[in-house]
Amino acid sequence: MTKIIALDAGHANTTAGKRTLNGAKGVIHEWTLNDKVRDYVVEYLKDYDCKFIFTDNNEGNVDEGLTARRTTYINAKADVFVSIHHNAYTSKWNTATGVEVFTDKNPTAADIRLAEAIYKNFPAYTGLRGRGIKKENWTVIFQDRIPAVLCEGGFMDSTIDYDVITSEAGQRGYARAVAEGLIEFLDLKKKVVAVETYKGYIEIIFL
Repeated sequence: MTKIIALDAGHANTTAGKRTLNGAKGVIHEWTLNDKVRDYVVEYLKDYDCKFIFTDNNEGNVDEGLTARRTTYINAKADVFVSIHHNAYTSKWNTATGVEVFTDKNPTAADIRLAEAIYKNFPAYTGLRGRGIKKENWTVIFQDRIPAVLCEGGFMDSTIDYDVITSEAGQRGYARAVAEGLIEFLDLKKKVVAVETYKGYIEIIFL
């Protein structure tokens, strides 16, 4: 059965304060970073039997409310929800570093399994320090009907993390950790295409 994956690029380009400092690549809005990672997750999973819904504004022009985002994926009966974010510490250059995954403070067993599946490769794939799996009642994941996590993929005001999170390699590493976690958690299978071949024989091709 085709799985429904809800992905959320956190915030929007209009959200106050959610951006990198003025580094070598200039100021970059957090939504732009989140959106790139989200798109790479979709790319990694394009050959799997799943479909996607996005809970953020696809152009980043409107900061959809957190409750509205949550309602969107619940009403869509998504099988899983992942909110993609990047962190900040002091809003001045600092050496905070690392990646982490959040469940709410009263996680279901499925929430925990999802968090563990994503987190286990997160530090290695990004090259950033692992900060662990944590619990906070962030509104967008605060429900117990659908497995949901919020990921933080490095610090936008960090001299350690900046070059990683603004690079394609770093963004793809983040996305790969999420994608492989989803493959494991949902037991995703490659799409199957049946092709009729010589004299009516059917060849099954796994993409």
